[in-house]
Amino acid sequence: MKNSKKKNSSGKNMPEIKAWAIPITTPQERKNVFMDLAISSEFGMRNRGLVFYYGKDLIAYKREKPSDQNCNEFLRVLAKFMTDCLEDDCPSSWNLCGSSFWEKFIYYFYPQNITISPTMNEADNFLFQLKKFVRWLDKRVGTHYYPIIEKYSTEAAPNLKSCEQLLNVLFLKHFPQAFSHNWNPEQDIENLTRNGTQFLTTQEGVFEVTSKIEDISVLTDLSSHHTYYVKDLPSDYVELGMILSGVIGRRKGEKHWNWYITVAINPQLAKNYIPTFLTC
Repeated sequence: MKNSKKKNSSGKNMPEIKAWAIPITTPQERKNVFMDLAISSEFGMRNRGLVFYYGKDLIAYKREKPSDQNCNEFLRVLAKFMTDCLEDDCPSSWNLCGSSFWEKFIYYFYPQNITISPTMNEADNFLFQLKKFVRWLDKRVGTHYYPIIEKYSTEAAPNLKSCEQLLNVLFLKHFPQAFSHNWNPEQDIENLTRNGTQFLTTQEGVFEVTSKIEDISVLTDLSSHHTYYVKDLPSDYVELGMILSGVIGRRKGEKHWNWYITVAINPQLAKNYIPTFLTC
């Protein structure tokens, strides 16, 4: 959606909506469009992707791996990054997707969209799939991204793995039966909401871990720069520099805060790209 506005019949501002059309002149072209829609739906790409360069390539890549669920998950995240996160600011070709594009994808966007799993190997799978895709992309369109992606993957692996581990620990704290067959998510959400009533005050935000004092994690809000001392984060999994998005709460008469709701966990290198306000 564009930010520019125009007046409606009553004189009020209305946002301009950008629309796209796919020209169809033959039955075969119509059939191809519907086939592309069916394939792209397997990894959840928005229909707008069909009219852009990346949509055609993601669909072509998926065609080569029709039953690969790890490929599906990778394409889901990449398609969402390009259609939802970047949207109208998406580069106009793969050749213009420089280092900042890949850094934002790896360090900011992927951890915000990681799948929770009991095996805790999603980050490893993601980096493996990323390298496979970029190697294929280089051959298909003539880019030369594989060396930098291999470097980023090696550097990012321990950071993404640490974030995944902390996210899983906190997720199971909120939803202890999440991986059981009889999990009742509505009940866990009700319990989480009920637990929130014990707090006199709550604060949502995006926090950086700036210090650790025994079992206390010192968090700095990236927007207000206020410092909070949080006492119940799992210190064995919390690392300096991690970016924690969520909500903290404090009970009446207590000076320390409690970690209440988790939205996402990012490595420190996401700091250049992450919004300083909660976007959930």
